[in-house]
Amino acid sequence: MRFAKRITGIPNSGIRDVMRKAIALEAAGKDVIHWHIGRPGFDTPTHIKQACTAALSAGHVHYAPTNGIPALRAAIAAQTEKEYGAASGSIHPDRIVVCNGGMEAVTIIFSSILEDDDEVVLPSPNWPNIKWAVALAGGRPVDVPLSHGFLTAESIEASLTERTKAVVLSSPGNPTGTVMPASELQRVAALALQRDLLIISDETYSRLYYGSNDHEATAPSIMQVSGMTERTVVLNTMSKTYAMDGWRLGWAICPSVSDATLVSKTRYYVSACSPTFTQYAAVAALNGPQDCVAEMLAEYDERRRILIEGLTSIPQIKLSGCSPEGAFYVFPDVSAYGPSAELAKTLLDQYHLAVIDGGVFGAQGDGHLRIAYTCSTDDCRRGVERLANALSTIGG
Repeated sequence: MRFAKRITGIPNSGIRDVMRKAIALEAAGKDVIHWHIGRPGFDTPTHIKQACTAALSAGHVHYAPTNGIPALRAAIAAQTEKEYGAASGSIHPDRIVVCNGGMEAVTIIFSSILEDDDEVVLPSPNWPNIKWAVALAGGRPVDVPLSHGFLTAESIEASLTERTKAVVLSSPGNPTGTVMPASELQRVAALALQRDLLIISDETYSRLYYGSNDHEATAPSIMQVSGMTERTVVLNTMSKTYAMDGWRLGWAICPSVSDATLVSKTRYYVSACSPTFTQYAAVAALNGPQDCVAEMLAEYDERRRILIEGLTSIPQIKLSGCSPEGAFYVFPDVSAYGPSAELAKTLLDQYHLAVIDGGVFGAQGDGHLRIAYTCSTDDCRRGVERLANALSTIGG
């Protein structure tokens, strides 16, 4: 086969490479601390699995509407209105397109809106899949460095050209775990309105937010700013909030019903629809009791505190200006210990600590490691101790 340059020019996933090596080490009997994968460290709650079983028994095994079953789109709309503090009915279910995971939603949106060489402003460091989805769709990713862990209106404006088609916001961020403050979202919104920008808001981790004493609070969203509904696409997923990463269900909320109709056309020619029975499980997750989310959030928060306290006690590791308030990641600066790619390899090969080199998330991530606190709380404690011992041996 002769492959297109747009695929041969894209790197393999650095995250998946570490995952494969960690699995192989564990299969060989090694005690691996799994800090590498952004996968919830919990089972899918029982009532969600039971809803899936019931849907299968009821015969919900055939094609679903391309944009998702009505009950799921209604549940997503209601939950989003609650999160944003918006009026009931303000988000029409027909603005929603259900996809096979958030990744498919990302791919379908860019495939729907980008012409060749259209530019998309991206935070850097950031989840690399978004950058390469832009490239696969024929667009040109424009990496813009974060300031204190998030994109600023000033840095976005400096990166704009006549080819700019959209700006991506990721908050809470991956790999940093940082959250854009509402004040900065206001400034970005003002810029978007002034320069007629489309905002792609990746809100994958919006429910994993530690900046409030209210366990139902969500991270601030640019959709909460007046005038932004008409120029924002929101991307979200069931994966992180409900520990449903293997179920592959996500969605896009489009600015209008007509926009969603065209996005659904793209989606149809990619995968037609999502499995019907899993969509009924997602309805149960969104409409059912949310105690499971609160319990997982409390456990993540404990792990987060263990890592922040442990990492900041290790000489020459820095979290300054990048303390995580969301998601389940920390992104320490380890540049004092040499190139981060070499350090990550050494930690895995010699100390069986599976971490991700920050350079995987963009050049601005060099010198950092992404640590996912999705393993057990005990493993987080053991991991911090093992890391401290390893770095004392490696030396800075």
